[in-house]
Amino acid sequence: MRAAIVMAFVAAVLSGVAYVSSRMAIVERHLADTREALATLDYPQAAGSVDAAVAELGVARYIPGFGDRVQREARAYNAAIQYWEREYDALVPEGADPVSTIEEGNIDLQLVVANAAYRKNQKRYTDVAATKQALQESASNYLTVLKSGGSWHQDAAYNYEYVVRLRDEQARGRRPPEGNDEAQKADNGQGGAPSEATSQEGFEVYIPLESTEKPAGGDAGKAPPKDRKG
Repeated sequence: MRAAIVMAFVAAVLSGVAYVSSRMAIVERHLADTREALATLDYPQAAGSVDAAVAELGVARYIPGFGDRVQREARAYNAAIQYWEREYDALVPEGADPVSTIEEGNIDLQLVVANAAYRKNQKRYTDVAATKQALQESASNYLTVLKSGGSWHQDAAYNYEYVVRLRDEQARGRRPPEGNDEAQKADNGQGGAPSEATSQEGFEVYIPLESTEKPAGGDAGKAPPKDRKG
């Protein structure tokens, strides 16, 4: 009787583990679909996939290290969708330091908010003083991301250095990028264009000779012996 109880208990535990594992696999698949949809600029699909991931968590949300991570990623993905749809006002909290109000430890979410704040600040490039202040605030936002992460974040570091250089160029009298509507509408930077046609005059084309076309005399790599003096 006792052996049967133990076996039933073990079977129940294994069934529970299998159920939770299947839930975790489903959630990870939805997150992978979210990343794929974002990479292909399919934002409605990305939003549906991230919502499905959260909905499928179930009891897996209580798994240490898994549930919290999935929910952090979901919030970051939702913010990224808003960013690429240019909903900057909805992303950036009110206040002088919006990034500091974002949950600590969610670096991806903080970076999205810093990027959205930078886009909002582009509208303030109206004069020298306003431009300098806007760029300084953007640099401070990226610095907050770098300080709160506890680990190196390459994208945040790149954006911070870019904004600092932009601010320094503005301080030296150079004109920063225009804060116009076109900059707000660009999804992935400025569009490319074919390079200007260049002349091939002055270029020489060398074609290897066939064996029958090579001049007679001497083998490749061999030279006549040198005369020694003395």
